[in-house]
Amino acid sequence: MPEYKVTVNGKHFDVNIGRIVDDKVDVVVNGKNLHVQIELPQRSASKTPRIETKPHVVSAAESPDKTSPPGVAASMGKGDVLAPLPGLMLKVLVKEGDQVTVGQTVAIMEAMKMENEIEAPVTGVVSKVAVSEGQNVLENDLIMKIGS
Repeated sequence: MPEYKVTVNGKHFDVNIGRIVDDKVDVVVNGKNLHVQIELPQRSASKTPRIETKPHVVSAAESPDKTSPPGVAASMGKGDVLAPLPGLMLKVLVKEGDQVTVGQTVAIMEAMKMENEIEAPVTGVVSKVAVSEGQNVLENDLIMKIGS
């Protein structure tokens, strides 16, 4: 048990603090055993942004000028892997003909000074790799196609 010398309102105490289990701890103050319940600090939510890897596809009907936004392929497939943000393609971890599973990391890109893992949206065979390492990409640029 860690031992502390504590002064409260001019009074001195020898305090031994035991191990905290859940929200309880055994404390010895000047030789007297106490069972203490403590209020643990609340953990704040992570400040690291989480990038949603599902592509946002704008249909021609939703677009005001009836065309796809820049960088979006005219005919999107469910196996298309798109860049979630503009950035630099650091690593392409698969090649054409490789079998991938849903959620598998297929590429790593740098965006906003952070490395972002790009995951396969479906299970299948990589039919096309549209980027190379070191290439700059825009948001919604095609990275690769999985399936036909």
